[in-house]
Amino acid sequence: MYIALAIFASLVGLFVTGAAVFTAWAFYASRKKAVETDRLEGKTAAAAEGSPLGRFLRWTVVDYAALFLFGFGTVFLLTDLVGVAKDRDQFPMYHYAYLLCGIVFSFMGMLFTFVRLALVLRLAGGSAAAHHHPHKPDQTEHAE
Repeated sequence: MYIALAIFASLVGLFVTGAAVFTAWAFYASRKKAVETDRLEGKTAAAAEGSPLGRFLRWTVVDYAALFLFGFGTVFLLTDLVGVAKDRDQFPMYHYAYLLCGIVFSFMGMLFTFVRLALVLRLAGGSAAAHHHPHKPDQTEHAE
């Protein structure tokens, strides 16, 4: 059973590492392509810089990988917590601190992921609302 879990964990680790490398490569390639296109069109270096915020308006593979890790990590932590609660005498006292740290780290990771999702949705939605009402952005709810 432990060998199967070790193989599964190594595959998950390889997937997450691959997702991080792929996302970094995709951002680098899109940035390089945008700078090259702007250079060919004759734009200055300052205009070629552009807004880095536009690249983060998409939900990426790394975000899905973070959700995946949170899900599996939480399941394993809760399973370990149930095991520790059943056989308290079998585990040393520092194991409780280990579980508490794991739960706190998982919670913080998911909190940051949800904050990122909220920012992506807000920034993407805000630009769409401004596009539909370019002259009166504060009156987007009112009929004319």
